[in-house]
Amino acid sequence: MAEEYFIRGPEDDTASGPFTLDALLTLAEADKISPEHYYYDPKIESWVQIKSNEPLLKQIYPQKRKLILRKRADDSGDSGSGEDAMPAVKIDEMLAAAEGHTPETRHVRTLRQWQERTAAISVPTLGAMLLISALSVLYPSWNIINGIINETEGSLQLLFQNPVVFLGALDLLMGIFLLLNATEIFPLIRFRAMLGSGFFSVVFTAAWINGDPVGLWLALASLAFGFGLYICTLTLNFNLMLVSASAGVIGALAIFWFTNLAPLFLAS
Repeated sequence: MAEEYFIRGPEDDTASGPFTLDALLTLAEADKISPEHYYYDPKIESWVQIKSNEPLLKQIYPQKRKLILRKRADDSGDSGSGEDAMPAVKIDEMLAAAEGHTPETRHVRTLRQWQERTAAISVPTLGAMLLISALSVLYPSWNIINGIINETEGSLQLLFQNPVVFLGALDLLMGIFLLLNATEIFPLIRFRAMLGSGFFSVVFTAAWINGDPVGLWLALASLAFGFGLYICTLTLNFNLMLVSASAGVIGALAIFWFTNLAPLFLAS
């Protein structure tokens, strides 16, 4: 299968694609893209300028060769044979095919539109999940945070006795970055998803085994939250993103409910 590329302009917030190398060559010849455009490199999980990839740059912008236009046969002359009789291909038609505006390539355009919708929804959803998670951790630890702000004696010791506060602060920062559309932190989010879901699911499962009935629900919520975080940073499939985002949001809300709201209701 030919390698395909997602492309976005230097000032664009959304990407287009996937384009094959031939399609990129056509877009370059029509001055629709430039070496300053970015393409997504899955190997480093980041956007890279075309001009920084020398082999790709030479493929999209090969050395120009002199073009010789064949004389078309007119109605009164010879009908021509072989290559002279072939119909002319217009650059607009080639560009339309590359962008999915023809009946034969309309499915490519439809796929691209759904992928753009997926990317547009997944980023703020990830931000919301992380902010809910941060609130679940930071809200019950507000006395510690307030003590550090006011330089209360002993607050720093309490902070290091509750290291989960650092995780809440990390979730808060990542949530804010995502709301600013900083998708470069996706690898960090995946690491947080794997570490958090593995650690907390074990801790809460152990609590459940030792007699805490809420522990099982918290373990399942941690797994759902981690699954949602991880998959939403990887997929451009709308249905899969919808399922994983729903699982992540429900998991984050469940953690907040069982760790903060439920004890308040039970106490009252």
